Amino acid sequence: MIIRVLLSSSLGVFFCVIQSVFFSKIIPLNIVPDIALIVLIAAAWRYGSLTGELIGFIIGISMDALGLAPLGFHAFLYTLAGYLFGRLQGSVSPGTFLLPVIAVLAGTVLKYGGSFLISVVFGFNSGAVRYFSLKTLWAILANTILAPLVFLLFSYAVKILEGKRGGFN
Repeated sequence: MIIRVLLSSSLGVFFCVIQSVFFSKIIPLNIVPDIALIVLIAAAWRYGSLTGELIGFIIGISMDALGLAPLGFHAFLYTLAGYLFGRLQGSVSPGTFLLPVIAVLAGTVLKYGGSFLISVVFGFNSGAVRYFSLKTLWAILANTILAPLVFLLFSYAVKILEGKRGGFN
C-alpha cells in the first residue's frame, strides 16, 4: 500500500506543479484542467478509500503549499474526494469512457461546491479560490474531456509499475 500511495501521490503532485506553474502560463483564458484531481479519482477508484484519502491529502497539501489558499483547504477537499471515490472500489468497474467522465464531473463539482461551502462557513473572501463562474464551466468541460485519457494512462502506468504478481499459472 505504501508504494501505491507514494507512486500515485507523486504522480498527482507532479501534475499539481505542472498545472499550476506551466499550464496557467500557456493555456489561454487561464482555464487549467485539474489533472491532479483526475489522477486522484482514478487512484482512489482503483485502490480504495483509505489509499484514496492518503493520496488526496498529499496532493491537496501540495496544492495548498503551491497556491494562495489557506493551508488545509485543498487537503480537506481532496481527502474527501479520495474517500468518496475510493468507496466505489469493488462495486463498480470504471470502464473506458462513460463512468470516468461522470466521476470526474462529480469530482469537479464536489471541488467547486465544497470550496464555496468552506468559504461561506469560514467567511474568507480570498481571490485564490474561485467557484461558480464561466471559467468554472470551462474547467469542468476540460476535466471531463481529459478524464478517459487520464484513466487509460493511469491504468497502463499501474500495470507497468506494479508488474505481474506471482502465483499459480
